[in-house]
Amino acid sequence: MENENKNTQEEILTSQSPVEETVAAETAVEETTNEVQEEVAAEVAAEPVEEAEEAEMSMEQGMAEMSTMSIKPGQVLNGKVIKVTPDNVFVNINYMSDGIVPKNEFINNPDADLTELIKEGDEIKVSVMKVNDGEGNVLLSKRRAEADASVQNIERAMAEGTSVMAKVKEAVKGGLRVEVMGLQGFMPASLSSDSYIPDLSVLAGKEMEVKVIEFDRAKKRAVVSRKELDRAEKAVKREETLKTLEKGAMVDGTVTKLMNYGAFIDIGGIEGLAHISDLSWGRIKHPSDIVNEGDQVKVIVREINPTTGKISLSMKTSESDPWNNIEKYQVGESYPGKVMNIIKSGAFVELEPGLEGYLHISELAEGQVEKVEDVVQKGQEISVRVKDFNTSTKKMSLTMREGSLEREFSRGERPARRERFENMGERKEREPRQRRERPQRSSSNRGSFAEKRQVDRGYHDSADNLTLGDLFGDLKEKMNFGDDEN
Repeated sequence: MENENKNTQEEILTSQSPVEETVAAETAVEETTNEVQEEVAAEVAAEPVEEAEEAEMSMEQGMAEMSTMSIKPGQVLNGKVIKVTPDNVFVNINYMSDGIVPKNEFINNPDADLTELIKEGDEIKVSVMKVNDGEGNVLLSKRRAEADASVQNIERAMAEGTSVMAKVKEAVKGGLRVEVMGLQGFMPASLSSDSYIPDLSVLAGKEMEVKVIEFDRAKKRAVVSRKELDRAEKAVKREETLKTLEKGAMVDGTVTKLMNYGAFIDIGGIEGLAHISDLSWGRIKHPSDIVNEGDQVKVIVREINPTTGKISLSMKTSESDPWNNIEKYQVGESYPGKVMNIIKSGAFVELEPGLEGYLHISELAEGQVEKVEDVVQKGQEISVRVKDFNTSTKKMSLTMREGSLEREFSRGERPARRERFENMGERKEREPRQRRERPQRSSSNRGSFAEKRQVDRGYHDSADNLTLGDLFGDLKEKMNFGDDEN
């Protein structure tokens, strides 16, 4: 310890004075400041050189990367549009050369204007057709890139059972030619709808949701179906409509299909059948006599079958029933009519649609008629008189005889038999008819022919007693047969 203290004291004694220390410190600070300033100036002077070197290095590196980048035909790339002309689209694909998309490889429409379809800066997917088109550019195709993407999407939709959109191009033999995601497709006629469509050309130009059921990757051709989706949509609409539909209700409908036996009518997503007998009060040969496909009509719900879901419709309203205006027809008056049908016992004559009367064969003429066709023919226009009608049964009797109604009227005005006797005063009692008595036959004269005739006729004639023996005997005497023998 003593030695350390001695050393410290010696250092203090030998140290410089305070003035000298201050001067030395200031000198050291100045030297340090000058060194820092020199270093900063050197760094500032070196910055532009380093930036230029880095830019040069990045360009060289990019060119090197582009030179080492390889592309091949069929490869799908992401590109950015750098220029658009009426015939070509120039695309930057991060390659040493730019790509060119010709108009026919951009869109399948020769009349289209590329400048209106795409602009600079847009990003698109393109497929490499040629790495060098002969002028140092890469030949690209936007349509092929979309087709490749469509192939993948169609295959995925078919595998998952999801639906895709299709546009009907035209109706061809056996079905429809469609476009599915830019690819060609075909829809068989039997799969175009859940219901029968007589003319498939009505679907041309329409877009519809379909399901892919077959796909040929090599030909890039799909077979699609609308039937399953149509059936599912109709089932949903059917359930919704059946919940609100009531028997006897009048609803609006659209005629969708005509058959020989009636018309199918859409009444809000569900089809009902209006039988030919329910289309008009009168007789018609075919539903087209009343309605056509596409007509908007009002129909009455006649019947709803909850089990099968079938609906029966009718266009016959109570207001149009001709029997509601039957008062305009008077008994005994003549009216024009048309013979609608002929049967063995008579003919049915239509006075107006829905109002027919029966013309019995006995009412065709004054005399006897062997066949109805001898007097009237089917479709013939004739004049008939109303004989009688019944509004409750909706039956009418007609006649063509002039005196038929007069006799009916005279019979109707003639009083009953009992009334006629009462008017005559005392009714005469009819005397009972006396029965004639006949003599009893005896066993002795039962074989006598003369006696039988006498009993039957009630009188006796002497001539009836002659016999064949008497006649031949007299003849023998006159001819003297006996004398010749002697």
